[in-house]
Amino acid sequence: MKRVFQAQLYLNILMAVIILINYRTVKDWIYLGILAAAVVVSKNKKISQLINVVLIPMIFIEQVRNLGDILIQHFSQLTLLIFWIYAVGTIIVLIPVTIVEYGKIKKPIWRLIASVWMINFVIMFCYLLTLKNVNPDGFLVSLNKSGLVYALTILVYVYFAIKSWGYEFCFNLPTFKGKKMQLLSFILIFGIAIWISFFQTFSRFAQRWQELFWNWDFSLLNPTESALLKNAWSVFLYSIEAGIGEEAARYINLVLLLVIFKNKKWQINGAVLGSAILFALPHIGNAFNSELKQTPIATVFQVIDTFGFGCFAAVLILYSGKLWPTMVIHALYDILTFSGTPLTQDDVGVFSGNTGHFIYVIINLVFWVSFAAFLLIRNRKLIKQNVQILTQVQKTDLTIS
Repeated sequence: MKRVFQAQLYLNILMAVIILINYRTVKDWIYLGILAAAVVVSKNKKISQLINVVLIPMIFIEQVRNLGDILIQHFSQLTLLIFWIYAVGTIIVLIPVTIVEYGKIKKPIWRLIASVWMINFVIMFCYLLTLKNVNPDGFLVSLNKSGLVYALTILVYVYFAIKSWGYEFCFNLPTFKGKKMQLLSFILIFGIAIWISFFQTFSRFAQRWQELFWNWDFSLLNPTESALLKNAWSVFLYSIEAGIGEEAARYINLVLLLVIFKNKKWQINGAVLGSAILFALPHIGNAFNSELKQTPIATVFQVIDTFGFGCFAAVLILYSGKLWPTMVIHALYDILTFSGTPLTQDDVGVFSGNTGHFIYVIINLVFWVSFAAFLLIRNRKLIKQNVQILTQVQKTDLTIS
């Protein structure tokens, strides 16, 4: 894989030249200089690793998008084909640098910092591809705007980073195999989490107290008439993006925090709270998302709300040994939220006004945190067993010695 990474550096130098011919921006000159420096200092391990961990991923992923833009400018009739090439290229472009350079990072705290940098600043901050000659309300535009391509890039990064450090990537650990009662308990917990998602959605615009827990008016939810997003495609794709990308990020943060706190009595509690904070804080960026039209106060409430869900989701991963349940619950909740019609935006329900919204958020926070605490206390032994599996170092073909 080291040779693949070296070849990729030279290939990206060629891409940088092509991009410079078309754009001639200062940033592209800087990128070319950094790529050249990465080749020149490759013998100096410390400087080389610093460049390759901090700067090279940003250049690699951005150049794929820039090259896609150039190709669409010259061959707009092939936009569909170019988009799929760009999508696949983006998803796999960081694999070599992840295995070769991120795999060399030894200290868990630096692994966590590097992962937060890679996910929250390199991948999530990357610009979208500029599409031409496509239906502005169609599937392709919605797919592009949703950022699902970058969510899959995060998932791929998490998989290869975790494996290169020698940990198990537990998308579906057989925790309940041959244990019928535990399996039934998991199904019940999964069902309750889905019910809370519906409760959280409908209580936001309930007109009467009885509508908090029952008598839900499903006519208020319609993806084709979303008050927040442009069309039904966007509702589903944005939700799937969040379910995949944010839950994959939660997984790697949780595993690394468990390793960092390994010798602490509060290892599990600290990892759960830490991962919830790391999940909640990036939602501040939604205040600057023009499509979501979110006010600053609504963003503050969302950060509080997501912290509560983050506590539960982290515990659910540790309890079940599975990543997919949190992905499903997260995506479902976002689908419900984004499906709200304009009638849900009138702010005249039980929790109307800023005070009402604050009470609503605190109720949801109590629900999720209490549920998480119950699972932690009730299933401590099982959770400890799964933590041992998640944090046990095993030599694999990807492990950097």
